[in-house]
Amino acid sequence: MTTAAIISGLGGLSACYYQYIHCKYTECCTDEYIQLDLQKLEKLLKNKLYGQHIAHKTIINALQGYLNQHEQAKALTLSFHGTPGTGKNYVAKFIAESLYKKGTESKYFHFFNGRTTFPLKSEVEKYKIQLTTMIREALQTCPRSLFVFDEIDKMPEGILNALVPFLDYNTFSIEETTNKAIFIFLSNTGSRQIVQRLISLWEKGVKRHETRLQDFENLISIGAFNEKGGFHLSDTIETSVIDHYIPFLPLEESHVKKCAKMAFQRRKIQPTEEMIEEALSHLTFDPPPHNLYSKSGCKRIDQKVATIMYTHVK
Repeated sequence: MTTAAIISGLGGLSACYYQYIHCKYTECCTDEYIQLDLQKLEKLLKNKLYGQHIAHKTIINALQGYLNQHEQAKALTLSFHGTPGTGKNYVAKFIAESLYKKGTESKYFHFFNGRTTFPLKSEVEKYKIQLTTMIREALQTCPRSLFVFDEIDKMPEGILNALVPFLDYNTFSIEETTNKAIFIFLSNTGSRQIVQRLISLWEKGVKRHETRLQDFENLISIGAFNEKGGFHLSDTIETSVIDHYIPFLPLEESHVKKCAKMAFQRRKIQPTEEMIEEALSHLTFDPPPHNLYSKSGCKRIDQKVATIMYTHVK
């Protein structure tokens, strides 16, 4: 063996040792820090997500199937749709907590808000260039990155077109043909179609827990494509790069009661039925004439519970 070969070998060993020590104390793009714990995710969804049997089942199956592939030539892309307060943000957070050792604090978790990250319609082209650069750099740093885009319906039209090369098959490759990234979109678009279809099925005698993904998915994609916002006439829909359109069904009174009970219990209070009813009395249920669903889901429950507790303490 030549001297040069020996020096090269020692250099390689030194680099490996440095990487080993470095990753002991700093988050790295390795299995030690990134490993989807499906059991943890299943437990979080079971205990903290109410009334969303379709979302629960679809998300678990999609993640399990995706991560079991030997090679992923396409990023997994999930789009969550539904009325406010139905759990879309919660689930995105649960996925991050189950994927990364550091959860949402991981440097490989990237969050964008359609309203605040991209506020100006006049800057769409600028935003597209910035977004392309950010996504590319993130994937070069760690192909196993998670990107969450919230409030898509508040985002200027056209920005999401910049993502298509990252979402499509083999168009953007990191580490040969493997793309292990996950993209999640959160939106209120398609909500009206979800509610109308659910009521229609209810009137036909179909129970809520009997509804299926197929009952809503096509309606959601059409609704999102035609409604104003980030998905309006978007290439992400037209080019079929979104893998799953997942409905988050509007919440009934029984589901909101569970949210209220959990909000009290987080504050170390075992609520009475009267306290739960008081929390629900501040909510609006619609649409008429049936008024089956909470207009804001569980979104306002936490604040109402805090107010009720303060009143009772006084």
